[in-house]
Amino acid sequence: MIGEFHRTLLYTNRDFKFFVDWQKVKQNVRKYKVSLSILNSLIKNQNFDSQLEYILKKYPEVLPCFPLLLAVRETEMKLVDDFMADNPHFMEYNFSKHEMTQEEIQKIITFCDKSGIKTFFQNLCQGSLEDYLSGVEVGLDTNARKNRSGRVMEELIENLMVGIQSQVKIKAVLKQKKFKVLADYKFEISNSLKERKADFIIIKENGAIINIEVNFFSDTGSKPQEIVGAYIDRQRELRQGSYYFIWVTDGSGWHGQRNEMNRAFNELDYVLNTSFVRRGFLQKIIEEI
Repeated sequence: MIGEFHRTLLYTNRDFKFFVDWQKVKQNVRKYKVSLSILNSLIKNQNFDSQLEYILKKYPEVLPCFPLLLAVRETEMKLVDDFMADNPHFMEYNFSKHEMTQEEIQKIITFCDKSGIKTFFQNLCQGSLEDYLSGVEVGLDTNARKNRSGRVMEELIENLMVGIQSQVKIKAVLKQKKFKVLADYKFEISNSLKERKADFIIIKENGAIINIEVNFFSDTGSKPQEIVGAYIDRQRELRQGSYYFIWVTDGSGWHGQRNEMNRAFNELDYVLNTSFVRRGFLQKIIEEI
């Protein structure tokens, strides 16, 4: 079985939607459309400081835009003025919408100068800020890519569960819920598991509880090693409540982690890859539990 597991591992589960969540980009930019229109008056403006002061006094709602212009989502931050100084001075900034004192306004003007935002407006920006922020959002969205492989696996299982539910008597399919949700269904769960989140919790009509965890590893490293040990512990804890554990994983990263996968096959009851799932193994396991 383990030989077939390795033979059928997928090189990737990226599809054409992997790269950018365009709907998310559109929604994020739309939130700041009015503020960006106001800030457009700063483009090529040689009286930048005085115009910015006027805007900040009259339209404090533009404040959250400034971190975004630097591809940062935080609205509160601390910055050191000169890290090489003997006694570095720290400055605190609050970019959430609020009425500002004159001192705060001057701090924002200084921030725009020292961070390069002023240079961007006067010398670099060629079009509208809405177009620029769209590009920033595309860049920020790449940070979410590391989570997309896992979400693709979740979507696969979620879609397959629709078919499985038509064949197997299942009371509920719970996705991304903490184990304490089982109390709503009159099941007991150990204190050590209550606050942990599960990718899927299946509640069968016969009272069986099944936890399904899914992931995808394109690279080798410490994470696959850690997760095998974590799931062995998870199964041990679930067994104390007579509950079941299924692990669905895939990816070429496992080719370099054969010892860890051997350990998983030896100590976990059910280890599947997507090929096994598509061939009906997951449904068969759920039926037999």
